[in-house]
Amino acid sequence: MKKIIVSSVLGGMVAMSPFASKASELNSVGVGINYGLFAGPTLELTYPINNSWQVRGALSSGMDMSETATTDIEYKVKTKNGINRLALDYHPFENSFFLSAGYAVNNFNVAADAQKNGSDITIGDTTYSGNVTLNGTLDWNNAPSLSLGWGNSPEKGWGGLIELGAIFTGTTNVNIIGTGTLNGNDVSTDPSIQAEIAKEEKKVQDKLSEYDFLPILQAGVTYRF
Repeated sequence: MKKIIVSSVLGGMVAMSPFASKASELNSVGVGINYGLFAGPTLELTYPINNSWQVRGALSSGMDMSETATTDIEYKVKTKNGINRLALDYHPFENSFFLSAGYAVNNFNVAADAQKNGSDITIGDTTYSGNVTLNGTLDWNNAPSLSLGWGNSPEKGWGGLIELGAIFTGTTNVNIIGTGTLNGNDVSTDPSIQAEIAKEEKKVQDKLSEYDFLPILQAGVTYRF
């Protein structure tokens, strides 16, 4: 009888050992290094709660991109800063596939600058002549995010990460400050010019109004200790 009991206990321990091993791995922290659209270089830390759930935090520095964009005015556009996120990932099949919901602290913004010296420029609905500099800032609100992806499963060792989703920021915030002289008037103090600058802000905002979210597109490598 004792042999049967001992054999049963040992057999149960052998059978349970993979689960015990997996449970111990759940206490380990994962580190990921990836690159994302708008987010740029990103450092991620993940902590598995169990085989299905994990918490993930991401810190990014932003991507460095320069372009030219045009309404009636040609702007030089430069991106700045990154997007930081905290998310809860759900692995429905207890493998690398996950669904994620989170919140993004959005430091990402765009500087849009234009300059005209001695030539005509149309601001809002009015054409002026003179010298003017327009310094614009485009930014987005902090917002919730939804995504899906593959990677960062609660397993030990090296892995990969691909994530697709969106941050639901709402309409782009646009602010334009003008300096200089147009038609002999000071741009920064003339009320009629300021009214046209406000119309120009609305033009830029309307052009971007169909994009009421920022996409999430991340790819990189992960390691769980």
